[in-house]
Amino acid sequence: MNKVEFKKSFDIGYEEIVFSANNDETKIRIKNNYSVPSSMVSSSIVEVSGKLYEEKKWGFIFSELIEIESDINEMVNIELGRIMVDEEFFEEEEFLNHLIFQATNKIRDSDYFTVLKKMTAV
Repeated sequence: MNKVEFKKSFDIGYEEIVFSANNDETKIRIKNNYSVPSSMVSSSIVEVSGKLYEEKKWGFIFSELIEIESDINEMVNIELGRIMVDEEFFEEEEFLNHLIFQATNKIRDSDYFTVLKKMTAV
């Protein structure tokens, strides 16, 4: 598959991905853009909705999510790290794990701080 064909396929399946976290209480929508010349995907969180949480730890093992805001539904622009993809051997799981890692870290430095536990693609 050449880069142009890959872009068409990528846009169909991965242009926007919704993730759910915190027992389906928090939704994060991520928009992805594949660049044909560079084979790089740039991603941004474009929407945060549901409830925002902070994590309170009890000792080394136990933790509790504490709701800090509810009924949030905000359009945002939180840029995530870029990733180079190989159009011949695209690894969906690796790509989704990259987005989860980036979103979990970047949202903590935003105006919509929240912990994202057990984040999965919907």
